[in-house]
Amino acid sequence: MKKAIIVMLALLAVSMFSSTAYAMEFGSLESVQDTLTPDGKDAIISQQITAVTNENGEVAFPLYSKTEIISIDADKGSILEDPKVIEYGDHKFNVVVFSEKESEVSFKVTIKKTGVYEGKKAKLGDTFPSGALTIEHKAVNSSPNTIKSYSIKIAAPEGKELLNIVGYDAEESFGITQEDGQVFGGFDFEEVDAGQEVKLAINIFSPMKIHSTLVWILSGLISVAFMLKNRDLLKGKAALQ
Repeated sequence: MKKAIIVMLALLAVSMFSSTAYAMEFGSLESVQDTLTPDGKDAIISQQITAVTNENGEVAFPLYSKTEIISIDADKGSILEDPKVIEYGDHKFNVVVFSEKESEVSFKVTIKKTGVYEGKKAKLGDTFPSGALTIEHKAVNSSPNTIKSYSIKIAAPEGKELLNIVGYDAEESFGITQEDGQVFGGFDFEEVDAGQEVKLAINIFSPMKIHSTLVWILSGLISVAFMLKNRDLLKGKAALQ
């Protein structure tokens, strides 16, 4: 029994070492920032990444489901090769190669993700307003690297208002910002381990126009009532001879 326990512990240690060593083979991810904006029913994800390359200039970053990379541009460093997809067991992730080796780089990835802004009916019960939709972004860190700092921002579509933010740790602070006329709901998840899933959602609704409509209706009714009550005055009186 004692020998079996020792063997199991040895295998566990080897496994942990292998995972750590494998992650180190593809550099490190210092920060990943995802900003989602609507493109019809799809979402455009502007992903800002700061990373440190390995000895070959490589760095691994997550591959999200139902997505395609539209473009990738370096802010710091020079990209030598377009990203390629690496498969490791059940995991798939992106790897991009820079000319800089074992150096800090930063780059922006533009990604299209299908169906995000189709939304689904918000679970608000009988709470005002009716017809609210939930827009959700789920992301799995499929890369072998821990993301040391990860954040998400989701924009409310044009013509919609942001009701609230859901799907985050309620004990932590969230953010609502306005940029270039768009309102964003955001959250900083801080560290995200390899293989870990995170999600953030916003509830949106159409602005209520009932108040302005009622004002017009009431104004019309008052005008009609005034005319009916004073129709004699409105007709005028015959001129005195």
